[in-house]
Amino acid sequence: MNIPAYNHRPNRSEYFDYYDTYVQNVPEGDLLESASSQVLELQEFFASVPELQSTVLHAPYTWTIKQVVGHMIDTERIFANRLHRFACGDFQPESGMDQDVYVKNCNYEAPTLASLVDEWKFLRHANVLLMRRITPCAWDNIGVASEHKVSVRALGYMLVGHVAYHMKIVRSRIENS
Repeated sequence: MNIPAYNHRPNRSEYFDYYDTYVQNVPEGDLLESASSQVLELQEFFASVPELQSTVLHAPYTWTIKQVVGHMIDTERIFANRLHRFACGDFQPESGMDQDVYVKNCNYEAPTLASLVDEWKFLRHANVLLMRRITPCAWDNIGVASEHKVSVRALGYMLVGHVAYHMKIVRSRIENS
């Protein structure tokens, strides 16, 4: 059986060490299925979180639950932009992001938690559609982001693993509050 190019877990040479936590948080199996299944997972989980609880700051963390979801939105956009550009052969280096500046200036406290989850959901749906049409050889493309080499495949894994990583933390915060 032929395994799609995106389902070959990236090796460590395809991304900067900082991102290994995200790559390792992606379960074995079909990457696009994992990306898609996170939509229902987040919708179901956050539907059970009271709006008031989403604005509470749980020590020692510095962001509310809404801000964490906002951070997942920001990162989804940035990782997907990198993935899209590099998959298309646009190899101009991408700058890094200062996550704290985004959270500080994006006003994630004003919208409801449900609307933030919807925003992330629509981004993820679009990104899965994008990943479905990437040609097999383009998954091997390497660009530079945050001053480090990264493959399109690694960026796909980072999209899924970043959400998985933060959801572990959010679940722990909610369960322990």
